[in-house]
Amino acid sequence: MFQRDFYKITAVYTLGIIVTFGICWILLLMAIPDSKLDIITTLTTAFGVNLPNDMPIDLNTNFRTGAVVLIISLLSIGLVILNVFFSAIITARFIRPRVALLLSSRGVLSTTWNATWPYALVRMANFYRADLVNVEVDISLLVEETHMVDGKPDMFRTYFPVEQYTPKRILIMEQRMPWSIAVHAECILSNSRAPRYPFRPGRAIVDSIARAGMVPVHVKRTLQILIQGTDARTYSSFVVHQNVVVDEQNGKDYVLHLHKGSFKSLPLRILDAADIEKFAEPSAT
Repeated sequence: MFQRDFYKITAVYTLGIIVTFGICWILLLMAIPDSKLDIITTLTTAFGVNLPNDMPIDLNTNFRTGAVVLIISLLSIGLVILNVFFSAIITARFIRPRVALLLSSRGVLSTTWNATWPYALVRMANFYRADLVNVEVDISLLVEETHMVDGKPDMFRTYFPVEQYTPKRILIMEQRMPWSIAVHAECILSNSRAPRYPFRPGRAIVDSIARAGMVPVHVKRTLQILIQGTDARTYSSFVVHQNVVVDEQNGKDYVLHLHKGSFKSLPLRILDAADIEKFAEPSAT
């Protein structure tokens, strides 16, 4: 697959150069038809046109001189555009890996993952054509608050680094194997603004970061997940990021955006990317 794509791009690039030179050659013959140009002598460089010194023609008009200069300039510009375009294609296709590391669009608030504490789960799987190695996961909690100050909305945003989660590093992420990122959902987070911020999805939000003692009119909390590692096929680094909304509160109306229950059990190798979204409702007791 890799070699086939490389050969296709090389063939198209070569064809583009031939067509560019051909068009400029035809334009030159139209501009100075009595010059008796020889194509081998004229096209002696890879990026320009050489007119022979003993060319039997007298360019006695400014129009013809300008036409030749314009055609040679168009040739140079065309080749530059061609090189830039195919350089971008080669970079996108071969140098920068197109890693298909997918994460579930929604998470799950599970009390069965760990019998002691609830966990917010996000499922992921590698649908790339090669294994991923030395995969590192970083997570932060984004908190957005809106307060009403003098009748006007005052918005505030802050980040909390999340420490209690697994896995933080995966040595080898095999193809199509499902993984679950488990974030502790009953913990205290801290940053320079709020040294003790409770993170308890499923419960109403009563703590304000921006204004102590005040209840914000709107709060939205999102897990920001950053994944980076190395593509074992090209040995190039990659970065994948995704936001997973945890919960939201308008006034006293609290909405949990995580599913309650657990992800459905999957085989060690899954075929359909939609499988990572499947979850099971909590059983009734």
